[in-house]
Amino acid sequence: MRCQVTSPYGITSALAYQYKRYRESLYRLNVSRRFGSWALPEWWYLRYLNHRFRDRIKSRDVGPVAPPELIKTEALMHANQLDDAAKPESYFGSGRRVAWTILSMLQECGADVTAMRSVLEFGCGSARVLRHFRHIEGLLLAGTDANPMPIEWDRKNLPRIEFSNNGLQPPLQYKDGSFDLIYAISVFTHIPLEWQGAWLDELCRVLRPGGYLLCTVHGECFFDLMLSDEDRLKLQREGNVTLDAKNPRASYSSRVLGSWDVFQTREEILKGFGRNFKLLCYGREAVGGKGGQDALALRKPVRP
Repeated sequence: MRCQVTSPYGITSALAYQYKRYRESLYRLNVSRRFGSWALPEWWYLRYLNHRFRDRIKSRDVGPVAPPELIKTEALMHANQLDDAAKPESYFGSGRRVAWTILSMLQECGADVTAMRSVLEFGCGSARVLRHFRHIEGLLLAGTDANPMPIEWDRKNLPRIEFSNNGLQPPLQYKDGSFDLIYAISVFTHIPLEWQGAWLDELCRVLRPGGYLLCTVHGECFFDLMLSDEDRLKLQREGNVTLDAKNPRASYSSRVLGSWDVFQTREEILKGFGRNFKLLCYGREAVGGKGGQDALALRKPVRP
C-alpha cells in the first residue's frame, strides 16, 4: 500500500518526510523576523491546521522543552544525539512534524480528522508530539506512559491534557470506546512480543468502533543498522528478533530505560496488527524522515 502526501513544509514524498529548502528566501526571512529564528515549522504547522480545522484553531504556548533526563528516554539511537534533540528547534520541530504526519497520513487513508473529538497518545513520554494538538479546540487529549517520570513532569508543565501512568502490561484506566484516535510512536518497537497482542487488544478496547490507530515499527533500515548477520538470519527464520538492554547493539534509550528493541518482519507485523484492525496503509520510513520508522494506519471495524 502506498500513501502519497504533500507536506505543509513543501515536501512531496511517499511518507518519507524530508526537509527541503524553502524556495522563497525573502518570505522565509520575513517569517523568521516576525516569529523568531526557529519558528518557521510552527508557522507552517499552524497554517496547515488553520486550513483544515478553520475556526477551531487557537494558537497556544507549546510549553517548555523537557529536561535531558526525560529526552534521553525518548527513542534516541545514540548518546551523542541528546544535545541536538534537546535544542528547541529540534525538540519542537520534530514534535510538530510527527503531529502533522499523523493527521495527514490519516487523511490520505480517508479519515475525516476534523470529526475526531478525542485523542490518546500511548507512550507519550514528555508529550513532545501530543502538546501540538492543543491548538485544536474541542479535542479531548490524553497521554499515558509506563514511565512515571515524564508523566509527573507533564502534569506540572502541560495543561489541557489528561495524563496517566500505565503498567508494562494492560489494562489502561480508560472506558471502552473512549477515543477516536490512538497513536503510538516508537512504542511497539520496544514492547516484548509476548505482550504486544495483549496491548493491541487493549487499544482496540478503548478505541471507538470505526476509530483509528496509528503506530510505528522498525523497518528494513533498522535491520541493517542494528542487527548482526546472525540476528538477520534469525529474523528471516523466526520472523522476529529482540535486543535487550544489555545488548551492545541496543538503542541508547533502551539501555537507559532497561527496555527492549523489537524487530519483526512485515509478514509478522501484518499478522499481529491485522488481528483486531483493518490495515489502511503501511508507510515505509514514514515517521522521522529518511531512515525513520515505518508506520501503520489501522481502523477498528465498526462491527465486530
